[in-house]
Parts: sequence; C-alpha cells; structure tokens
Amino acid sequence: MTPIPFKAVAVDMDGTFEDDNKQFDHYRFEQVLTKLREQKVHFIVSSGRPLSRLRQDFFEFLDRIDIIADNGSILTKDNQVIARHVFTYKTGIKLVNFIQTNYPQIEIVASGLDSAYLNKRASTNFKKLMHFFYPNIDEIANLLDLPTSDSLTKLTLSCSSELANEIEKKFNADNTERIHCTTSGFDNIDIMPVNVNKGQGIKFFLRYFEIEPEELIAFGDGMNDKEMIELAGYSYAMENGDERLKKIAKFEAPSNNEMGVLQVLEKYLG
Repeated sequence: MTPIPFKAVAVDMDGTFEDDNKQFDHYRFEQVLTKLREQKVHFIVSSGRPLSRLRQDFFEFLDRIDIIADNGSILTKDNQVIARHVFTYKTGIKLVNFIQTNYPQIEIVASGLDSAYLNKRASTNFKKLMHFFYPNIDEIANLLDLPTSDSLTKLTLSCSSELANEIEKKFNADNTERIHCTTSGFDNIDIMPVNVNKGQGIKFFLRYFEIEPEELIAFGDGMNDKEMIELAGYSYAMENGDERLKKIAKFEAPSNNEMGVLQVLEKYLG
C-alpha cells in the first residue's frame, strides 16, 4: 500500500462530514477508517456539537476515533475525556445574566459536562433544534439556577454574528475571564472561554500523537473551522462552504451532500 502524506485527519460535522439531512455513509466510512488505521492515521472529529450528540453520531466507532466537542471545549480519546476547558461557575452565571438582562430577545442553551440546560419558556422551534443537538438537555425555569455540580463549557445563542461581536466586546471590557464568540454548526452562535477553538484542540492532539501540522489533513465549511484549516498542511474547504474559508484553505472538496470528505480520503487511499 502506498503511504499517504498525512498522519491525522480532522473533520467538521455539520455542512462537512454529514449531508444536509444530518447523515453520513456509515459503511463507506467504515472502509475508509479501516484503511486509515492500517496506515496508523488518526481520525479526529472536530465539531461544535456537544459530546453527547457526537457519541450518538459515532456510536459504533468510538474506540477508533478521537473527538473535539463543543468547538474545542472537550477532547476525548478512546471515548474517555482527556482534556476540558470550562468557565468558572461564577463567570458562567455572570455571562448568562449579562445576556438575559441586556439582550432578552436572545434564546440560550447552556452546555455543561453532564447535561445541557434550556429555558422552559424558549420558543418551540429553538427547543426542537436544540433537543436534536443536545440529547441530554434539561428544561429549567431559570438559567441563573444552573446546578453548581456541573461545569459550563459553552453557551449557544440564537443571534446574529454582529450581535455576538457586540456581546463579546462589552462583556470582555468588564471581566477578567474573557469570552470568545464563533459561529456554530447550526446557524447560531457559540460562546466559549477565550482561546478555546478547534485549532487549539487539534494542536493538543498533534502534540499528544507527536505529529506535525504539515502532516494534518483537515476539512471544514464555516468560519468556526478557520483555526483548524489554517493549521493543516492539507486544508480543504467544502464546495458548499463559506467563501471566506475557501480563500484560507489550500484545496476544495466536493460538497457535503456528495460525501466530499470521504471522496477525497478515498482518492488518497487509492
């Protein structure tokens, strides 16, 4: 078998690895994953989705892949959490209160390590979408009553990127524990601790596996994939992806609805 020029693969989920129906070809992926492992190539799922959702998405592959969940907040190897980046409880509550007080029109999901939390009064459409992405979601009367036993990894907001930039700027101006806003995989905004992103999660795994960035192939479609795409020696933006990301990536892959990631990997694998 001809050696391939990379030792790790990193893929986004929504708009990249999965099609618009939130599905991927499990049989085809099984064949690709088997061949990658024969050449000792690591497969890393790097997503804005929470860990609970990704464990459902890849339930039959969990012992053969690595995961970056919540846009870099949680990392797993062999289905075990090996690193986490969370807000302090004080800052998490302060952030929720800041948004609810100043932007009451914004709907929020608070993602924790144990569960996710949604206001009971949230709109039906927002609830429906969030229940898909957060299988272990709890609806509570007040998000300021988040359980102290859980750790907050990120917030997901129903708002524009312009409004998110305003929230980030105003909150950071008055708080030492700073935040970072990015687009999520499902047309909302994610807020994480500052410097938490997919690129940092990938760097952690590359150090762990003793792999150079030039030996990484990465696939993405949105600007929350920017740091990951900038890092990779072999970087692919999806045909259906954000035009800004296409200008950063070295190559373009067929669309997510054509299983573009698998197409590219199959060509490398011969």
